[in-house]
Amino acid sequence: MGPGCANCPVLKTSLFRSLPRDQIQRLGCVFRPARYRRNQILFFEGGAAQHLFALHSGLVKMVKSLENGKDRITAVLFPGELFGLESLAEAAYPLTAVTLRDCEICAAPRDDFSAFLQTNPEVAMGMVRFLVGELERVRKQVTDMSFKDARMKVATFLLSLISPDTPTSDGNVTLRLPLSRQEISEVLELSPETVSRALSAFRREQLVVARGRHLVIQNRAGLESVAHR
Repeated sequence: MGPGCANCPVLKTSLFRSLPRDQIQRLGCVFRPARYRRNQILFFEGGAAQHLFALHSGLVKMVKSLENGKDRITAVLFPGELFGLESLAEAAYPLTAVTLRDCEICAAPRDDFSAFLQTNPEVAMGMVRFLVGELERVRKQVTDMSFKDARMKVATFLLSLISPDTPTSDGNVTLRLPLSRQEISEVLELSPETVSRALSAFRREQLVVARGRHLVIQNRAGLESVAHR
């Protein structure tokens, strides 16, 4: 294993955390770590799908090209997430992956990871469960975005940015928004003005304090109430 494997958030997910040490070592031989700068493209939409990726640290956005020539952000990925899984079944990537911050990412050749799954049936079954869970997560996300109003969507997005290692102090959660308000509006299918109005309303209600991209959630329970109202 590499020096960063012991604390790898990917290995702590339900997919890998039950693996014995020897299998983790074999997995470490499949995935190769690398560092990436902010705004680096990991793969292009339509490009040959030859690797899958595990995000160790940083943030990654997934982007879809639209027919009008514009791009739309479809997801923001956090440490511990696997992506590029289309390479296991498809010849080309359906999306473009771009780093939002400096990142540590491990990449595995498709054929090597497929061979690992073939010799580790428990992990292969775990991958099936993982993909079913991803399908359910996307279905829920689509449902949420269809039926929630603007305030609920923005509140849900802010809450989704909270991870176990997010700094907290006296119950306050401190975040640095990984996206501009324009980009947040693309993810939520809202106008930038609507996103700004929702954030302004949250400030007035003392749910959050926002200065540029720095944001403090002062009342998490209140924000959760808005998200699920």
